[in-house]
Amino acid sequence: MKKANIIFKDNTPFSLDFDDFYFNSQDGIQESKYIYTEAFNWDNKEQFVIAETGFGIGLNFFLTLKRFLKEQNDEKRLFYISVEKFYIDKEKLREIYQKLGFYEDFKEVLEPFLKFYPPCKEGYYRFYFKNCFLDLIFDDISILKKLDFKANVWFLDGFSPSKNSAMFDDNVLFEVARLSKKGTQLCTFSAASLLQKNLRKNGFCIRKIKGFRKREMIQAFFENDKTEQEMFQEAYFKRVSQKIKNKEVAIIGAGICAAVLAYELFLRGFKISIFEKNACLGEGASGNESGILSSLILKPGVALGEFSQLALVEANRFYRQILDLKLEGVIEIAHNDLMQERFLSQKNNILFNIKKNQAFLQDGGHIQPKKLVQVLFEKSKAKIYFNHQFENYQYKNGTFKLFFNGMKDYYQSEILIYAMGADTKDFISYDFMNLSKVRGQVTHLEPFCDIQYPLSSKAYICPKNQGIQVIGASYDRLNSSFSPNSEDDRENIRNIKEFLKGDEKLIFKGSKVGFRSYSSDRFAIIGAAYDENFYKECYKDLLWTKNKKQKLPQNIPNLYLNFAHGSRAFSTSILAARYLCALIGDEPLCIDKDFISCIHPARFLIRKLKKGLK
Repeated sequence: MKKANIIFKDNTPFSLDFDDFYFNSQDGIQESKYIYTEAFNWDNKEQFVIAETGFGIGLNFFLTLKRFLKEQNDEKRLFYISVEKFYIDKEKLREIYQKLGFYEDFKEVLEPFLKFYPPCKEGYYRFYFKNCFLDLIFDDISILKKLDFKANVWFLDGFSPSKNSAMFDDNVLFEVARLSKKGTQLCTFSAASLLQKNLRKNGFCIRKIKGFRKREMIQAFFENDKTEQEMFQEAYFKRVSQKIKNKEVAIIGAGICAAVLAYELFLRGFKISIFEKNACLGEGASGNESGILSSLILKPGVALGEFSQLALVEANRFYRQILDLKLEGVIEIAHNDLMQERFLSQKNNILFNIKKNQAFLQDGGHIQPKKLVQVLFEKSKAKIYFNHQFENYQYKNGTFKLFFNGMKDYYQSEILIYAMGADTKDFISYDFMNLSKVRGQVTHLEPFCDIQYPLSSKAYICPKNQGIQVIGASYDRLNSSFSPNSEDDRENIRNIKEFLKGDEKLIFKGSKVGFRSYSSDRFAIIGAAYDENFYKECYKDLLWTKNKKQKLPQNIPNLYLNFAHGSRAFSTSILAARYLCALIGDEPLCIDKDFISCIHPARFLIRKLKKGLK
């Protein structure tokens, strides 16, 4: 990713990349307010979306955030999406605000932003402020075609059209129109004829107004109504909005996927009920005392590896922003030739500091799974019902009736989410969705190895914690016993031999068994529960028509799936929760659309249909 080449000229940030000032005057704050951040009105709906081309130093966002916090009540949610191609180091950003003389004015919002500023790598990064979500996307402006939202307001701010014509060309404005709804307002400092021509071509009406210390500028309003048409390419992966009234959610399961999702829903004002079959938290795979946060290291361009990297970075940033977690890194070790080949292919990846057969992942680290789950549930204010083993549901008139083993009473909810991990296999019967229930046993030893970072190879060793050191974990598809066995403990110890000097005295302190859920392609299964009969009938001709447009899908109303996260649920559950919130609340989609086909519950059926389902 390119770094911005910035100098100060006339006490104003100047881009050497575009030979242009970041501001057209020395009064940057008043200019930004006039053109962008105070040039629109809030509506009376719960959700408001602002999209921006060109984040720059973030001045538009921070001014908008301050206005939002001052003017709006606690029921309003602001989503702010900004695309930036040129990365500015956080130290440089702080220096710019200090040199401009308004650091103190923005310190309260700037410093939390800088604390969780992402690495210099293309990606989709979310920041949390009070009732506000900032999605900062480091990428070329062409990334717009992979985004999915409907903006209320656009800030078109990417230097002047004469200096940066690509930001204002027809392709970009086509995507801006696609990501707009009828009445969307576009704010820009420019009045260039090229811009006006391309805006009109893409359905905007234009009015000229007095510019900021210049003769004129334009505002534009989207006239068309490009709400979803009937036919799409790959329509089977499109989201379909569902109506919700009471914002009541029932989640089956109380592991990390449920805990993160409950917290994210709480931020949006939902009332959450959790139903757990066990008598307390921590009985399942999310209840270990120690674990590691890490990423798969696969070759560049492999979707599973790219998703795993994004999940790691966003999990790191989520846990630090929400839980103030201290994550110091993890060491991954290549223990065979194939892994060594993958390590070498990623030697230039900023996320992996690779030396020979070792990779240091600074975004990874040692976690306490059981504690994380407990704290997230506390923050979500969810009501947890223990000893509730889910049996089935009935859906009628927009409401789920939930039934539990051995109980006469039933519970009602508007939205139902399956997040019960490996147990999901007993409730899902979709054709071609082959789920595995894998037993994993960790071993507790008396602390024997004084390490700062978790070590991961054939097995892993966590730093000492609460008087024990956790190693593991076994991987067994055939054993379904919840009881620990000594052979798995011996296997765990054999698998860490490479980390031992040979003179350690290993003292056994216990074991814990958990079950993990895997899909056949190793991606998690996240999204709306689809109507299988509709899919088989509507998309039965995909063998011949897979590149043509199809009808939008039908789903089971307000039923969502979140499972098959395998051994990396503490990273992937963050993206899963955000994505499900986007589906439930019709929010901006928080990931690149290319990943949807990788995690969509219907992907296995669609692959079969494309080959010709017998």
